[in-house]
Amino acid sequence: MLNPTASTKPGAASALAGMMACIVALAAIGVVAGVSAARPGDGWSSLSLHSGHLIIALFGFLISYALPSERMRSAAPGLLFLVFLILVAMLFTTFGHSSHNAERWIPLGPISMQPSVLLQCLWPVAMATWAARDPLRLTQPLQLTKLMGGFGILVLPVLLQPDLGSVLILIMVTGITLFFAGVSVRFLRVLVPATVGILVAAAYMFDHVSSRLVKFWQSEADFQVSRGLEAFATGGLAGRGPGHGELKFGWVPEGNTDFIFALIAEEWGLFGTGAIWLLFAAFTVFGVIAARRAECRYGAILTAAATVMISVQAALNMAVVTGIAPPKGLPLPFVSRGGTSVLALSALLGLAVKACLDKRKSQVPVEEVIPWTESSAAG
Repeated sequence: MLNPTASTKPGAASALAGMMACIVALAAIGVVAGVSAARPGDGWSSLSLHSGHLIIALFGFLISYALPSERMRSAAPGLLFLVFLILVAMLFTTFGHSSHNAERWIPLGPISMQPSVLLQCLWPVAMATWAARDPLRLTQPLQLTKLMGGFGILVLPVLLQPDLGSVLILIMVTGITLFFAGVSVRFLRVLVPATVGILVAAAYMFDHVSSRLVKFWQSEADFQVSRGLEAFATGGLAGRGPGHGELKFGWVPEGNTDFIFALIAEEWGLFGTGAIWLLFAAFTVFGVIAARRAECRYGAILTAAATVMISVQAALNMAVVTGIAPPKGLPLPFVSRGGTSVLALSALLGLAVKACLDKRKSQVPVEEVIPWTESSAAG
């Protein structure tokens, strides 16, 4: 007989719908805020550029969603190796170009692409595949050490660019995803301090990065952060009103990209920034619920990884803008204007949604391998 309780357990579709609704709302806020924060006469230009990035991101989501999960899982290692070769070539050839004291961008006609951002899409896929195919790996120190060794080699050229922000996000996502996958907390207690220590030591290899850290530890306000905090103080509870901000006239560097959260604070006040925070919080909750309800291990792990990837980046961006974390160029996902970032995260979401909806392929209940899940189907 069929288990009468199995069919009554909710599926992942409703939680995934909630996730995507939050993303659509954040993207809409980003477009409106970008136009509102544009200089006089630049509104249409800002609208067309931001909308163009979102249209590209939509295509990235739809294409990745249309791909069979097994095909993407098979292709991920090769794509990671290709990105690694590009990153190495950027360090030792004239393939890339420098900006903001880093070698991160590849010029493609009128636009530039940041290859390291592609790791935000490909690494979670590779990691979820690694963990899902053989859950026993998560209990074997040698296998975990090999995984982290490969990860270290992969991000080394990103570290040397330097792009410590991307490396920090990938480290945090790796640790949290492994925790979701079922790795022992004892391993994370060793992994997290070791990797953070290496990252901090590496930061002092680069003068502009170390100077930022020293100023932060000595509580010396960075110019950009000071202007951001001024925007929060000026905006108050309700803000000056859309289009009425004054700090957008060059007073807040990168105001239309990485520091858009500050300009939103000035024009929309605490109500506007609070709405963005609530949307990211809701996205995180929906993402975790969807991961718990996934019918296969790969879908559960990848959905958790995608949720963490976006949530961590959003938290770090808001922490930087409010002076809680050292200054670092990170866009606010789906709100800031940014082509490569929004494309990579959209593609990751498409892959995660697809995997989360995949049906079972084995007879082992997923909750027996990943205890925090609640699906009644097999993994």
